[in-house]
Amino acid sequence: MAERPLLILPTAEAIPPPPSPRGGAKPIIPVRGTQANRIAPSLRRLRAALDRGTERVLELRADPTALAPDRVIVFEIAGTVADFARAAARVPGLELMVEYQTESAPDEFFATKDTRKGREGQRREDKLVDGRFYLAMPDIAALDELIRLWNRWVAAQEFDEGLAPFKHLFAQLRTVRPWGPQDRIPDETIAYWREEVRLHPDRPVRTEVELWYRRTPERREQARLGFRALVAAEGGTVLHETLVSEIAYHGVLIDIPGAAIPALIDRGNVGLALADDVMFLRPQTVLSAPTAEALEDGAQIGHQPPVAGQPIAALLDGVPLQGHEILAGRLSLDDPDDLQARALVNRRFHGTAMASLILHGDLNAPEPALTRPLYLRPLMIAPADLDEHTPADRLLVDMLYKAIVRIKGVEDQPGVAPTVFLVNLSLGDRRRPFANLVSPLARLLDFLAAKYDILFLVSAGNVSDPLVLPEFNQWTEFEAATPQERERAILTAMFAAKHDRSLLSPAEAVNVLTIGAQHTDNVENRVATFMAFDPFDDPALPNASCALGLGYRRAVKPDLFLPGGREYMRMVGAGAGVRVGFGPALRTFGLGAAAPDSANLGRLNQTVYTDGTSSATALATRAAHKLFDSMMDRDGGSLLADVPPAYHAAVVKTLLVHSARWNEKGDLVKDICGPDDPRRWVERTANATRFLGFGVPDVARVLDCAENQATLVGYGTLQPSHAHRYRIPLPRSLEGVTDPRQVSVTVAWFTPVKAGHQSCRTVKLEADAVDAKQALGISRFKDQRADPSVKKGTVFHERFSGEQAVPFVDDGHLSVRVWCKDDAGNQGNAVRYAIAVTIEAGTPLGVYEEVRERLRVRARPPA
Repeated sequence: MAERPLLILPTAEAIPPPPSPRGGAKPIIPVRGTQANRIAPSLRRLRAALDRGTERVLELRADPTALAPDRVIVFEIAGTVADFARAAARVPGLELMVEYQTESAPDEFFATKDTRKGREGQRREDKLVDGRFYLAMPDIAALDELIRLWNRWVAAQEFDEGLAPFKHLFAQLRTVRPWGPQDRIPDETIAYWREEVRLHPDRPVRTEVELWYRRTPERREQARLGFRALVAAEGGTVLHETLVSEIAYHGVLIDIPGAAIPALIDRGNVGLALADDVMFLRPQTVLSAPTAEALEDGAQIGHQPPVAGQPIAALLDGVPLQGHEILAGRLSLDDPDDLQARALVNRRFHGTAMASLILHGDLNAPEPALTRPLYLRPLMIAPADLDEHTPADRLLVDMLYKAIVRIKGVEDQPGVAPTVFLVNLSLGDRRRPFANLVSPLARLLDFLAAKYDILFLVSAGNVSDPLVLPEFNQWTEFEAATPQERERAILTAMFAAKHDRSLLSPAEAVNVLTIGAQHTDNVENRVATFMAFDPFDDPALPNASCALGLGYRRAVKPDLFLPGGREYMRMVGAGAGVRVGFGPALRTFGLGAAAPDSANLGRLNQTVYTDGTSSATALATRAAHKLFDSMMDRDGGSLLADVPPAYHAAVVKTLLVHSARWNEKGDLVKDICGPDDPRRWVERTANATRFLGFGVPDVARVLDCAENQATLVGYGTLQPSHAHRYRIPLPRSLEGVTDPRQVSVTVAWFTPVKAGHQSCRTVKLEADAVDAKQALGISRFKDQRADPSVKKGTVFHERFSGEQAVPFVDDGHLSVRVWCKDDAGNQGNAVRYAIAVTIEAGTPLGVYEEVRERLRVRARPPA
């Protein structure tokens, strides 16, 4: 029973939203009337072509999804995003729909700026990365006219009067062209094909095709039949096809004959490379997990509470060992695809370990088991000679979509586990690292989260590629370095390789909580190993193998970090920089979890040490489950037991992030990542966010408040251009004193999504403490995420601090506003949200009891 449970916020008051801040991007004014008559004939033809479209302002997008392929023009930029954006802004009627900072461009996927002495700020032509934007023209005439202007510029022909803006734009580009083979076949697909042909020269190559999503059923059917005929003409086979209209996804899984691959690698004159209906040819989306080896010692967990009630959490993973001593009777296994028949019992490691971590936590630090059953839907098979993986004959988007619909139900079919609102996905697609385009799998999770009010907890992914430490030439030099020097070297190498260590799909989804691996565990007696080392001297940093953010539109990702094992690193090479890789957990580090008997002797008490972001995600799901159980514990004094089920996911999401903070390593990470220019603090903080996210959650801190702390929770529904105000009573002990105090505000929601729109989310919520300086003597805390990054996702989390003695105003209340904005044509649909506010004193004052007394604790209806 919590001594000081969460408090309920007072009823919100509907108020007008705050005015939009001045400044920022100015609207583009299309050329019209007499001005158009004065410009050159070629520009008038282009403007006339543009005017035939349905939109007056054309949008340059970084994501081509849902555009019309026959009218798409590709802009390949040669410089930075900021340079391109400034040039695009000068073209009448053209608008760049992408996030960037005018002080310094986020060069994740574009040209990098030189930092070498004497060349600072110049473009590094030797390190260019393709950057592409897409423009859908109103019709073919407009497309042809723009291509004609580009060709005139390439040929150095004179431009007519009025075309200067296009000259500035074209100067930032490598080429302007219609959608073609170089877009349909990304470089990673070519690398995959080459490897498959090398390994299996006589086999067809399995490939996932994303067709352009056509808006009418007739056109989709035409595209489907035409593509099937094209595959047949190439000697290929269609294995599976699916359509998910809500995310504008039309996918086809095919086998391509090995003989046809060389021409496709050359992006040559091949039907599949030239087909207008093909958007992308990619490696098949596959979620996989490496197998392990069980330890000999059995699990010792003692007496555990019985299982009762309905499941609220689902694990989508591998087939588990149901009969394991610590799992028996605690799983609700649902396997409509009969994947158990394709999973050898002694190879069922991942699903067994993840179920164990969710139900029991780390077995090296025993805790009471969860008392509800865990719903488990297998997604992976476990063959004898390969890692566990999702079936190769199905599109994963279809499998996952049907799995969630089966859980929650549809109008005419009840769900098999409709009480589930937490879904654990401790898997990632190693073939699909995030590179500025949101994957179909991530788009699906975003849609399902909003439709069913589900909190997905998704692993950020693990990257096993070695790191290069250029500061050391030999291993002996590295061994002789201090722990602090080694730590700095590893962090520097991680940041230098950030483009190759990005999130694994679907971790970039905006509605989910993405979980990274914190460098900590409960292994006390570590087994010494040869030429291996612990890279960090404390648990305040992520594992070096953990995939790094940021997310889509530079949103905070990973969101949270939970224990993923104190990962060891090993030398894999030296000379011109030491190269270090990652060793297996075995007995040296990791989290204790149940395992099948790898020796196939039928033992049901085996354990294994597991690590990484998968394990961290399972612990995050366990923390979310425990948080909800505490909320529903009416007998234990909980005031949140009456929260409507539709808000459960939002409340849990809010409280998980609300309890998180950056640790003492924030300054070190910012110092390593830079830039050093204090005027670029936003970029500096965003770089640190890649490693720290919102921080490490401390769920116990919100479940049972300290004497000097009060956490209040609320929930409500908002439409765009509407706002709520919460008046929070302040403890009188903080009035007119210089005692340090902090206020934390967290708002979370699940945004409806709009496929193909640059923003992806359709609504965004923000919050602030109104006149916080005057009301409580506080201002925004500096050591946290930069405000622009916080506003890009579906969690708003900020902290305020201060020590100034002020007299209370508004009868000793602090006003917190929450307001909703349209972000991608939401059309006025309401969105549910939850909010948490914590008031905390830095001295032992009776904050909790004072706030509780002023609230005169009462249940409240939702706003």
